[in-house]
Amino acid sequence: MRLDPFIADLLYDHDCVIIPEFGGLVTNYRAARLNVVSHVIQPPSKHIGFNVQLKQNDGLLVNYVASVLSVSYKEASVLVAQCIEDYRTELQQNGRFALERIGVFFHDRAGRLQFIPDEGENYLTASFGCKPVQLKPVVISSANKASEVPVIDINAAKRKWSPLKVAAAIAVPILLVGSFLAGNRVSGHGELGFNSLNPFAEPRVVSTYAPAIESWDLQLELTSPDFSSMLASKEDPKIDFVAGSLTEVGVALAPKAKPAPALSTRVAEPTVAKRTKKASFALIGGAFQVKENAERLVNQLRSQGYEASLAGMKDNLYLVAYGHYDVRAEAVEDLRRVQSGGGKAWIKSNP
Repeated sequence: MRLDPFIADLLYDHDCVIIPEFGGLVTNYRAARLNVVSHVIQPPSKHIGFNVQLKQNDGLLVNYVASVLSVSYKEASVLVAQCIEDYRTELQQNGRFALERIGVFFHDRAGRLQFIPDEGENYLTASFGCKPVQLKPVVISSANKASEVPVIDINAAKRKWSPLKVAAAIAVPILLVGSFLAGNRVSGHGELGFNSLNPFAEPRVVSTYAPAIESWDLQLELTSPDFSSMLASKEDPKIDFVAGSLTEVGVALAPKAKPAPALSTRVAEPTVAKRTKKASFALIGGAFQVKENAERLVNQLRSQGYEASLAGMKDNLYLVAYGHYDVRAEAVEDLRRVQSGGGKAWIKSNP
């Protein structure tokens, strides 16, 4: 048995994982950076360091091994101790040993234990799905003669313009604009005011007619007790508003049409699968800051046959899970299926 997969899983959720009696792996946040040699932009990540002084067993690694393998804490302690002893033997015989997806341990010339992290794995969940960006050089071709800016002789241009031509060039546009404004800004009485020469003023239309009213809501006080029956007996009742009574010649009354009921335009939100029992593991396929984007991925994964759902939040991000599992082997099986299809995912343990 090897401890590589167990340590890798813990590094996603913890900043320090101690290998008992060997040393501690400590992670620190590292911002996005540019490699000036290779011209590659790396996304934000967790930088893994090694501290040989952190040897005291804190129970994190042993408890996780016990929960995954479904064994007791004592049995898990024995398995972890055997793995560490194998690492020491490999380090003594070969001078080095590697933890997959984590890094390489080796002894320097002074006999001190050193560690080089694996830069190919990003354990920062906030950067899930972000890939390095390779910058390409921009080739700028030399400007040809056709694109050169022509040189203008200002003195020669001045010599071509006489004072008389300049005055004519200024006066003609002013006369044209003045005549246009005078013809369009004359008031209704045929008089021209200085305020009407404003080119940005809006024309004001004045009318003596009142606006038309589409409908009237009238209440008549009629003393005739038979007024209601008279209204009911006539198909198109007409009323004389001056006399306040029904008449053959008058204004026809029509019942008001009832407004149509409003239609609901609310769109049903995607449902999230509810689990009555919290599973031990979840296969995470995405992390989003916007909940609507996470729900969109849930619907997409369900259309592909997965029992996808929201898997809580991590660092203000909504996690989307391909599925939830009580046994780690089932999660590993689905993880391999996702990776074989070109997708990316990671297993999250639920404490």
